[in-house]
Amino acid sequence: MFEPDTLLPEQFFTLLGRKPIQGEKRLLLAMLEDAVHCFQTYVLAKKPHERRLFQEAEEWIDSTDTHWFFSFENICDILNIHPGRLRNALQKWKSEQLVVAVAVDVRPLVSVDVDEKILAQAV
Repeated sequence: MFEPDTLLPEQFFTLLGRKPIQGEKRLLLAMLEDAVHCFQTYVLAKKPHERRLFQEAEEWIDSTDTHWFFSFENICDILNIHPGRLRNALQKWKSEQLVVAVAVDVRPLVSVDVDEKILAQAV
């Protein structure tokens, strides 16, 4: 008859038919997604602020430390993601981006007439 106006988190999640851990996992997934986003978005950044975002993300991803709860290793473990595979995939992706960036930045020292179609295919 008289029920409280507030619900405990356990009661709320029980009413929704979900386990409370889902919210925490979503938060951890958001942290991982943000790191991957910064890693991929700023891999070739020139601006100091953007470069720092990339470096922080890369350092976090490369770390194998498990002492800190929010470490890359621990978050991957909680989310059932193999940290080594994700780390290797990101490093491979980074290497590919750097190769493309170097290829695009290479310019001839002398002016040469080049068929634009051929050049477009080479890039």
